[in-house]
Amino acid sequence: MSAAAPAIEVAGIGKSFGGLVALDGVSFRVAPGEILGLIGPNGAGKSTLFEVISGSMPPSRGRVMFYGEDVTRRSAHLRRRDGLSRTFQKVRLFDTLTVEQNVAVAAMQSVPDGEPWRAAAERALVRMRLTGLARRRPAELTLADRKKVEIARAMAGFCRVLMLDESLSGLTHEEADELVGEIRALNRREGLTIVVVEHVMSVVVALAERLIVLQHGRLIADGTPAEVVRNPVVVEAYLGTKRRVVA
Repeated sequence: MSAAAPAIEVAGIGKSFGGLVALDGVSFRVAPGEILGLIGPNGAGKSTLFEVISGSMPPSRGRVMFYGEDVTRRSAHLRRRDGLSRTFQKVRLFDTLTVEQNVAVAAMQSVPDGEPWRAAAERALVRMRLTGLARRRPAELTLADRKKVEIARAMAGFCRVLMLDESLSGLTHEEADELVGEIRALNRREGLTIVVVEHVMSVVVALAERLIVLQHGRLIADGTPAEVVRNPVVVEAYLGTKRRVVA
């Protein structure tokens, strides 16, 4: 993989479900170390694009590049081992395991062969400030802390790009502000590339350096948060045009 190449390059991605077009020729790049926000109204195709990039769903056409290497047909598991990690909209934790054990399971599945998974799990706990909760089980945690555990699981092992799927949804303003600060700190401290998928523009504007906007499965805007929120096409999209694609 080339360090000089874009962290992610999406080229002409299309996805159809029978006669329903979910993505229609989407192309963009994510630079190494960038925080990119992917937004759009409900039904815009955000989740479908997220699934295609992470490897959970194959595209109907187009390609996905990861640090210069074509990973379009590579499984989600192998992309994870390459360093492309994701969270899920619904937090997926093992209720019978402790926080430490939940992160350890993820580390065992994702570290490169021969790497010490215990050390990887411990690093992830430290990075998300979860060491004080290591012995607790998910039912004992707040939603904000469960989301932090989900992020720690995604980062356990080799992680070059972290994709966050609505990781801030459902949180109070104070909890969201705190998590935004921790995600920014990861980016500044480690140069971690981050892609944030959200449907609430105000949340992602607070975090991302650049935004891309989907509507009806097409890319309608790409720019800084200040540019995007003033874009009349984006404003109209958020005022409630008809939904034609799946999310």
